[in-house]
Amino acid sequence: MSKQTATKKNTISWLADVVKKYLVLLSLFSTFLALPIGFYFNKTITSIKPLISNTILLLAFLTILPSMIQLKTEGLLKSMKKFKEILLSLLYVFAVSPLLAYLIAPTLGDPHIGVGYFAANIVPASSASIGYVLIAGGSIELATVLAVLTLILGVPLIPVILGLYSRSISVSVPMEPVINSLVEVLVLPLILGQLTRYILIRRRGTPYVDRIIKPHLSLATMLSMLALVFVLVLNQAMTIINKPMLALTVIAYQSIVIVVLLLVSTLVSKALKISYEDHQAVAMISVTKNQSVAAAMTTAALGPQSALAPALIPIIQPVLTIAYLNAEDRIRRFLKS
Repeated sequence: MSKQTATKKNTISWLADVVKKYLVLLSLFSTFLALPIGFYFNKTITSIKPLISNTILLLAFLTILPSMIQLKTEGLLKSMKKFKEILLSLLYVFAVSPLLAYLIAPTLGDPHIGVGYFAANIVPASSASIGYVLIAGGSIELATVLAVLTLILGVPLIPVILGLYSRSISVSVPMEPVINSLVEVLVLPLILGQLTRYILIRRRGTPYVDRIIKPHLSLATMLSMLALVFVLVLNQAMTIINKPMLALTVIAYQSIVIVVLLLVSTLVSKALKISYEDHQAVAMISVTKNQSVAAAMTTAALGPQSALAPALIPIIQPVLTIAYLNAEDRIRRFLKS
């Protein structure tokens, strides 16, 4: 490896670490930067709604693709023997979380914003959520199984769950755009990501994918996510500024959902004698949601105006998740007692 290549690699690794460390602050900066720009250029933004929608879909794709390259599906079948933990995670993702969102979403007033909030709570986690499991010292093998299963099952289940909710509040949500967006931002990135991973491993070896280019992929994911947050808030600037309590309510509601899910999963893991490592895999994959998917889905079906919740949730989700991870010692003691 040349000196120039090594220097470039170190720079990328350093930059990825910095962005990861300050991701929450950068999300806030992206949000506060987008607000005045979106407010003052509202007429222009309104006139280019199709371009905004396509940009959201593109950024959602770019956010998810690098994490799909990092997703380790090799030897997946060996890790699928923990039926209890897998069943619990599927229940949290496709039953408990949608139920909480079903109770909360109608109270937001605007039914389109409510649909966006509901959608934000029925999407699966991304493989980036496995990073939380790694930080917590949880089972990476189980987390990978859960991430892949919820992703695959999400493609048929999400339109069904969203359709049931939209009919219950008498809001017409066309399912074809929802399904198309799921294919574009879940299925396609998964296929392309795993194909890319396979080719790179064959040509350069596993360490190249899992270690050498990992900082590049992580940085690409985080920068794409920050850009996505910017565009989502840019489009929602008028609503957030004119209705600040609505924005704060969305953040408060999601905080409640996350705390309830973490509390329930901890108590259930205690009752069922699930190990700390497996518990963290279940909790992180079940609680953290891929808001890029929610943004793409709601934008494709109802337009960018429905993506308020996916724009705001990335501000609070990592804060509460990291706070939970910082309680590692207490959770270990609780689960072992």
